Parts: sequence; structure tokens; C-alpha cells
Amino acid sequence: MAIQILGTDGNPLSSKDVDGSAANFVYVTGQLKFSGNYVTGGDTLDWTTVADKTSSSQCLNCFLDWQGIGNNYYPIGQASMALNGWKVKVQAVGTYNTEHAASAYEAAITGDVVSFTACFRKML
Repeated sequence: MAIQILGTDGNPLSSKDVDGSAANFVYVTGQLKFSGNYVTGGDTLDWTTVADKTSSSQCLNCFLDWQGIGNNYYPIGQASMALNGWKVKVQAVGTYNTEHAASAYEAAITGDVVSFTACFRKML
């Protein structure tokens, strides 16, 4: 039941993973690492753990994608107004709205990499 937010190289998120050159937005790229157990309704993705890197209090959107092939699941991000309210649902490939069972993550998921690109509102 834990999602760790990492940089693009798999190390802790750092300033090299953050692009604040756009006028009103901050873009962050990196990886998500899953561990523990999946909870029905989605695992919490807590952006407050990296808010010091984004200097923002609002994540506008996030694109998620598995890097590995053949783990039979894909991630679906669910937005929230609160940085600590985002969810990631893990859904079975080829199904509609069929979530991963509330149980421990399989090794195919915990050993895989989920790449993300997120857009935050720049604090002016």
C-alpha cells in the first residue's frame, strides 16, 4: 500500500527531474515504485512527499505507463484537488474497470517500473 515517487533514474526525485521553464507550469518526470498491498479503490499517490521539489500545491494531471511488458496490469491515475488525495488504480489488461484484487502486489508489479509525467501549477 505504498507508492514511492522516484526520479527518472530510480533514485530519489531531485531538481534534475523537474522542469520549471514553462510560464505557469512545472513538469516532473520520474518513476513510481509499488510495494506492500493493493487496496480496493486505488493506492494513494502522495505528491506532498515531493512538494518541496515542485514548489506547488496543485497537481493538474499525471500520465502513467508501465515500462515492462507482460505484467497483465496497467495503472490508472485518479486526480484530486489535494496533493495527498491522488489514487492509482491497478487494472487488468483487456478488461474494463476490473481492479487488481485487494491483496499483496505480485512480483511482476513490484519489480516493474511505472514511468510518469506530471504537471503542477507554478506558484507565481
